[in-house]
Amino acid sequence: MKRFLFIAILGLLACPPNASAQQPQSAKKYLRQGVERFSKGDIAGAIVDYDRALTIDPRLADAYLNRGKAKRAGGDLDGAITDYETACELDPQLATNNHDITEAYLNRGYIRSNQLDLDGALTDFDRAIKINPNDAEAYFKRGRAFLIEGNAKFAIADFDKSISLDDRNPLVYAERGFAHQTQGQAGEAQKDFERGLKLNNDLRLMLDLHLLDLQMQIKEMRRRQAAIQRNIARLTLGNPTDAGFPRRAPAV
Repeated sequence: MKRFLFIAILGLLACPPNASAQQPQSAKKYLRQGVERFSKGDIAGAIVDYDRALTIDPRLADAYLNRGKAKRAGGDLDGAITDYETACELDPQLATNNHDITEAYLNRGYIRSNQLDLDGALTDFDRAIKINPNDAEAYFKRGRAFLIEGNAKFAIADFDKSISLDDRNPLVYAERGFAHQTQGQAGEAQKDFERGLKLNNDLRLMLDLHLLDLQMQIKEMRRRQAAIQRNIARLTLGNPTDAGFPRRAPAV
């Protein structure tokens, strides 16, 4: 009897390791199913599978990464970035030159920039550049945000960097030309406008509309900055200078 009891105890002790060994395999099974569903366009089904994988193994970095891709494809940009950040915390190598993560930050940064949430936009662009320091679009979009903010020198530096990485985007020349213009550098501005049109003269109307949109955003930003100055002046009963204008150096 004692012998049978001893064998039974051994059997119970042996079960937990087997069960725990099966858990990672089950999580990876759901991960594979999610990848397959996503490849077929079943975004919602893929997310369900990634959720199941993470319920089993909450530290499965690839599941967060792939769920982030699915969320981004489904339009949940904030949710995608949250998953990307978790994946990178668990496995920092996943962030190295990762185009999907870079694009997510660029997309959200551009949305924030258009909403004149420039601090949020610049933070997103900084993160994108940290992940991929050779992304020409990231420098271009960050330069635009700096230009709207009122930092023409920082903007020109980013436009220069963007052009050094990819000199075929006419919009970068147009915006750098506008930045030079705000600095009183008419000759440099004219050269940039001509370079932009030379790349594709058919884009003249688009370039004009693009610059018009940029000017409207700058005008609205100046209005908001002026309102901040007035509020500070009322609160302090003085007339402070340079209040409300952020001054920050671009992250490298």
